[in-house]
Amino acid sequence: MKYLFILGNNPNLSIAEIKAIYPEMSVIKDNDVFLLSEIKDFDCQKAIHQLGGTIKIAEVISEKIDKEKIIDLIKNHKTESKVKFGFSFYGVKPTNIGMEIKKELRGLGISSRLVVSREKSLSAVIVKKEKVIDFIITEKIIGKTCAVQEFEEYSKRDYKRPRSDARSGMLPPKLARIMVNLAGNNRDKIILDPFCGSATLLMEAMTVGYNKIIGSDLSKKAVEDSKLNMDWLASELKLDNPNYQIYNIDVKNISQKLDSSSIDVISTEPYLGPPISGNEDEKQITGIKKDLEKLYISSFTEFKKILKPKGKIVIVFPSWHINNKIYKLDIEKNIYQLGFKRLDKDRLVYKREKQKVWRNITIWQK
Repeated sequence: MKYLFILGNNPNLSIAEIKAIYPEMSVIKDNDVFLLSEIKDFDCQKAIHQLGGTIKIAEVISEKIDKEKIIDLIKNHKTESKVKFGFSFYGVKPTNIGMEIKKELRGLGISSRLVVSREKSLSAVIVKKEKVIDFIITEKIIGKTCAVQEFEEYSKRDYKRPRSDARSGMLPPKLARIMVNLAGNNRDKIILDPFCGSATLLMEAMTVGYNKIIGSDLSKKAVEDSKLNMDWLASELKLDNPNYQIYNIDVKNISQKLDSSSIDVISTEPYLGPPISGNEDEKQITGIKKDLEKLYISSFTEFKKILKPKGKIVIVFPSWHINNKIYKLDIEKNIYQLGFKRLDKDRLVYKREKQKVWRNITIWQK
């Protein structure tokens, strides 16, 4: 069966995440908007629950504009009132196909409502809340949406959790989910976040099914916040015996707490430096960069001790984009010398418009 994955705002990250979770998938085509694939025994709802960077998943129903097939699908849709349907156009100009089909449905005696939006596509919010049959059109491919992103669940974990900290808990939950997934799809492995903050990444690991979770942080407050948040989430997920530990320890000493070669996956966003206004001069940025380089090198030195052979690290490297100049950490040579190899292709970037500090997601293997 062929499926369309509609990608989020950082498409390279979304594509890398899909491939990491579904290595058996045959990718037919991908671009900045969608990934077209073929995969057997695929569960849309399970997939959307796992993926953080995918907005919608659709079953491909035709590789040409086939109004009859669309009408048949609408006719067979069981509803007690008007059937709601709509079209989402990705990478192509909108057409009048919706009104044409509504007219034909009226001729068949079928009461329907065409749901439209100011945008070219219907949002996941509209599709879910309005219970719309959403047809995706892109490059002559038609898909019927089978799952949309769990926006309410992400919002709940972000805003309803007991504790949050704007200074240490700024990692977006969807990015945290992607970072968890980039390490692979084996949920029986032991995952560690040594800069856990208020447990954003640990919570996403628990949500997707990891049952051996470890967090640590230098801040006592962060550790207390993380424990409260994880207890809350375990209750929300109705987990009887959640298996997680959170330690108050400096990452530079973490090998004193964790056994040698005991961790399968490290997924983390370290301290990225102080807030940046964009008015900093080169000397200020260089000073921040040098301080963080020391932190990262000492962290990787400890990671080598606690990580299992072939274990993976998914970690954020900051880059500063100030006054048309780009500043990056100069530490790759040091990491290679420790025996790690880099698995990503240096294009997994999470950024927002006008953001001065970009998150570069890197993947390493021992």
